[in-house]
Amino acid sequence: MTTRVRLSLLFAAFSLVLLVGTLGVIYISHAQSRQHEFFERLRAQCLRTATMLAEVKAADRDLLRIIDRNSIHRMYDEKVLLFNQGNELVYSSLDDEPIPYSNSLLERVRQGGNLEWRDNDGDEVVGLHYTGDGKDYVVLASAYDKYGRQELRNLLRTLIIALVLGALFIFGAGYFFIGMAFRPLEHLAAAIDRMDIDRLDQQLPVRGRKDEIDRLAVGYNAMLRRLRQAFDLQKAFVGQASHELRTPLARMNSVVEQALALPPGNPGMPGLLHTLQADISEQGKLIETLLLLQQLQAHIPLASGPVRLDEVLYTSIAEVRNAHPELQAHVDIGTGVATEEHLVVNTNEMLLRTALRNLLLNAVSYGPGYRVDIALDRLPGKLRSRFSNRGDRALPADLLFQPFFRGPQSSGKPGSGLGLSIVQQMARSTGGSLEYAFVDGFHCFILTLPLARRESGL
Repeated sequence: MTTRVRLSLLFAAFSLVLLVGTLGVIYISHAQSRQHEFFERLRAQCLRTATMLAEVKAADRDLLRIIDRNSIHRMYDEKVLLFNQGNELVYSSLDDEPIPYSNSLLERVRQGGNLEWRDNDGDEVVGLHYTGDGKDYVVLASAYDKYGRQELRNLLRTLIIALVLGALFIFGAGYFFIGMAFRPLEHLAAAIDRMDIDRLDQQLPVRGRKDEIDRLAVGYNAMLRRLRQAFDLQKAFVGQASHELRTPLARMNSVVEQALALPPGNPGMPGLLHTLQADISEQGKLIETLLLLQQLQAHIPLASGPVRLDEVLYTSIAEVRNAHPELQAHVDIGTGVATEEHLVVNTNEMLLRTALRNLLLNAVSYGPGYRVDIALDRLPGKLRSRFSNRGDRALPADLLFQPFFRGPQSSGKPGSGLGLSIVQQMARSTGGSLEYAFVDGFHCFILTLPLARRESGL
């Protein structure tokens, strides 16, 4: 069952309940009104009979029966009984079927003054205590409201027909209007079906009505853009990674061929082996870096906790200085850092060490000098690290953090162009950021990380 049919049935069922309630109230109200009006007619007949008997002689009662039988107020199967003060029947209408009565019933009428009920045959019965003109009568009158009940049955039949037709109309109208409401969703579904991985640049139409359909289309378009960016990044990563891996492999294969071409004991063999060892080591570092970058881009959760940034920074400086003794790193801790807790950030220690080492290597390898100035400042809830080194010209900010991007000044120098991309991914994974600026002849990389939880409110 489709959603359109299910909603139409639910709408029709809900409307049917309201319709049944409304028509039921109409029927019950009409039935009560009919019964009340018929009881009033019987009561008037009782009063008229008692009044006429009080005014005529006993010898004229047969004439009274004839008048009563031919009265314009005559009702179907009408019966009238009149009792005196001693509960003796003094008058009975000319009907074959009498009204069932008892002395206790007559006494209840005298005490209550007015009673009405329905007997076992379905006839309405009225009991009236008449005390006018010095008389004391109890009058019982009953009749069958043939025409009123026929009218009530006709009304019931009409209401049932109206109920069935109304239910069909409500279902049809609901099905039609729900179909109109769902039509934009059907167009949306058709547009989604036409999309595939090779056409993620297509956008769903936004009608500009700012309704739920438009919000769904806008959200879906935003999701498509994110997917397209992820696929583009994946394609670029695969293409560039294959290129970066192919080049050292070809170089190592060439070295192996040269080594095989040399005669045994050739003095050039150790040099070739050292070159091969360096290429293998570089290849291992590249693969490790690729795996780390892929882990960050895939948002694989890593253990985080409080880490002293200054301690990791000094450790990273020492590691980089072992490979580059010419490194001159100067650390300046700002006045905003008043206590040791102001240096505790919430991140993964291994990722932080990798990020700081990449920033230092970037400054040493690609800057005109070997001096790096590092400034630590505390912001509300965050710790900012600013790495500055001299440069000739600004770097392209739109390409700088792309994987495998290397500037023209990095030609002939070791590296894969993944360092800054890893730093940015690390900062984002911990709720921080990495920004670049070229100010007064200095390349400035600003790494901002959130403080540990106890400092997050500062």
